[in-house]
Amino acid sequence: MRTNLKPLQSALLAVFLAVAMVCAASLAKAADFKTGYLAYQRGDFAAAAKEWLALAEEGHTKAQYNVGILFDQGKGVVQDRVAAVRWWRQSAESGFRQAQHNLANAYISGDGVAQSYKDAIHWLERASAAGLNRSRYTLGKMYHYGLGVTADAKRAAILFKAAAESGLDKAQYNLAKAYRDGDGVLQDHGLSVKWFRRAAEQGYAKAQSHLATRYVRGQGVKQDLVEAFKWATLAARQGHQRAQENVTALLNRLTPEQREDAKKRASEFKAKRESQ
Repeated sequence: MRTNLKPLQSALLAVFLAVAMVCAASLAKAADFKTGYLAYQRGDFAAAAKEWLALAEEGHTKAQYNVGILFDQGKGVVQDRVAAVRWWRQSAESGFRQAQHNLANAYISGDGVAQSYKDAIHWLERASAAGLNRSRYTLGKMYHYGLGVTADAKRAAILFKAAAESGLDKAQYNLAKAYRDGDGVLQDHGLSVKWFRRAAEQGYAKAQSHLATRYVRGQGVKQDLVEAFKWATLAARQGHQRAQENVTALLNRLTPEQREDAKKRASEFKAKRESQ
């Protein structure tokens, strides 16, 4: 008995054509998205908006996020923060973590939407669970200050540490303060210095100033006024007021040779950004 394979062959052909059409459509969308990106890079924001808006209306999550950025900044479109939030929400609901983060920030600031720490927490939790370090850091701040949640120093420290270990300088700085003060973690001046240093080496002025103070006091590290002057100088160059005061105070405690050594160390410093 011969089996009629034509129906099966027809079905397989239909599936193949459908897949081919989906792939072709995906490639076309990718090309349009890149066209928008190139337009944005050369400063033609109106052209970028045209490309991305068309894609956003078809449900392209990255385009929706980018359109939100354009409306937020008024680039290529009339600035409209309500519209920015609307596009970020669509992208966020599809799982795009950067949009979730921006939507959370809008809820925190009340910019384009009614302020709601509770809603901010919801979106920060989602973006954090998806691995976005900026959201882990911001969520840590929310738990630290008890905004939209019951204040929880331990939870804040856990979030700071997760973001810090991935290289986020602000999280490293806040984790260092937690270890310094025993806030949500066991007090450990050695670990405090470690995290202040990691952020300081990335060029974070607040961490540089605090690291200088650790060297002055010999807290968590051997006292070294030359290193203290170096780090205070680096922070002062970025306009950090406390560091500027420390530089002035340290000048009278160093010999001319030590001052020259410290200035040389500062001049040779190059910030090393960690991958995040």
